[in-house]
Amino acid sequence: MKFTANISRFEESEVFWTSIIIIPEIIYQEMTKIASDKRIICTINNSLTFHCAMIPKKPFHYIMLSKDKIKALKINVNDEILVEIVPDKSEFGMEICEELQEVLASDDDGNLLFQKLTPGKKRSIFYMLSKTKNTQLKIEKSFVFVEHLKRNKGKFDFQIYQEDCKNFRDKNSL
Repeated sequence: MKFTANISRFEESEVFWTSIIIIPEIIYQEMTKIASDKRIICTINNSLTFHCAMIPKKPFHYIMLSKDKIKALKINVNDEILVEIVPDKSEFGMEICEELQEVLASDDDGNLLFQKLTPGKKRSIFYMLSKTKNTQLKIEKSFVFVEHLKRNKGKFDFQIYQEDCKNFRDKNSL
């Protein structure tokens, strides 16, 4: 489904991500019939495509736009954009990086614990790893993630994971 919208903004104090696209109610209602989990793939101005969710905030629903997306699109608040949204039929509602796929494929116990995580927790992990540009570092972070899950009996704690990554780098940089 396609529609035009203007980039809107939340007040700074309300949420961390301030730029949004308000989804017309008729489009939202139609999309929830075919994407009941509200996970979608959004394309803006026929140039940037990303996985996201339709998020409620009375009296409307919206799509969040990160500063990186705003910058990549070279758009500003109040600019009119072309938006296309389709249901996200992917397994996780977001792309999983090859490095994590390989680590999980090579570790049955880690993969089993990973599969037990909530979909939202999995997407958070994917997002965090996608921010890492260096392939070797992605492999290391994926390995540390799986070891973290195994050591913590399937529980993921971001702060402890960050410490695990630091300890791994310190131990392996000698």
